[in-house]
Amino acid sequence: MIQIFDSTDKYPLQKIGKMAGVCWNSPIDDIEKNIKRAKECIKSGHGRVLEYVDIELCISEYSARAIREYYTHIGGGPTRLQESTRYVNCETFKYFVPPTVKASPDSQAAYEECINFIKSKYAELIEKGVSKEDAANVLPLGMYTKIVDKRNLRNMIALMNQRLCSRAYSEIRTMANEIKSSLASYSDEWKWICENLFVPKCDVSGFCTESKCCGRRPKKEL
Repeated sequence: MIQIFDSTDKYPLQKIGKMAGVCWNSPIDDIEKNIKRAKECIKSGHGRVLEYVDIELCISEYSARAIREYYTHIGGGPTRLQESTRYVNCETFKYFVPPTVKASPDSQAAYEECINFIKSKYAELIEKGVSKEDAANVLPLGMYTKIVDKRNLRNMIALMNQRLCSRAYSEIRTMANEIKSSLASYSDEWKWICENLFVPKCDVSGFCTESKCCGRRPKKEL
């Protein structure tokens, strides 16, 4: 689940155009000119100005494993807060079930048996007086968690280029698509950004750089 906070810039293209206009010593009080200037900056690859657009959101109902991969996108000064396992009682945690596990009743039964065992042992440790922060060491990576995330547009574009790739881990690819859909609904300017900039990296370069290519784009010959 993705929640876009109202502290996220509602009109990112206008903001980009204003910042660039100051540098160009141009008037910045015309909305359409600001939007046009922003698109020119984007098409020209002037990425620094994208760092002025802030995105603040809450990500929930994704596994700790997917969130850990999301954390690797650290460029551009993003910051985040994560749901505490020190203070939150996790006896009834929800968890992610991968598609390949769901595909087989036997696999799903084994998976859920393991999860239920962890839940019972976590509860047992709490009952025996172990603190929540220490009992949390037995919790699985598949447990759902929640974060509040802040990053700029330039960093989010880089994240989307990487995580919308068909070779990305399926859960974080789902997360990236949900963030993209949520931002596209936030304003018409965000819709333009999502449609044109939030694309797999092969759409940016025109070729695939992955060793195991999905075939969406041709591999580059070295």
